[in-house]
Amino acid sequence: MKLIKNLLILSLTSVMLITTACEDDKVTVSKPESATISGVVTFTGTYPDTGSVMLTLDTAYPPQGAPAGFKMIAQADLDNGSYVYSFSELAFGDFAALTVTYWPNGYSTASMDYTLLGSYPNPLIPPVSSFTLDEDNAEMIIDIDANF
Repeated sequence: MKLIKNLLILSLTSVMLITTACEDDKVTVSKPESATISGVVTFTGTYPDTGSVMLTLDTAYPPQGAPAGFKMIAQADLDNGSYVYSFSELAFGDFAALTVTYWPNGYSTASMDYTLLGSYPNPLIPPVSSFTLDEDNAEMIIDIDANF
């Protein structure tokens, strides 16, 4: 009886070791739940002492409604004339344009008092073809040249 018990324990232990020691070739890669757009805006020319500079991500161009994301860019945010940005946790979908604008009197909602400094796509001529971010294309790097 003791021999049978020992053999049973040895058999179960062997089965456990074999099943847990085998490598699982099926690696499950989880799909992303949101999108990210990042890159560098490189400024040329003299950065203005007044007004506002803004980076905007729009789902339609010309813009209609609130942007999908925006960043106000201060001169103090620049490193050797460049600004590193990232829009993360974006909802999947279509995006039309990423623009850098200068607002000489400061930003004002629905105002047309701005100058386009740079964009993606470039040139920004309507109708603009959109770009899509989804589970299979969740990250995009977009660098923009902005000229004052």
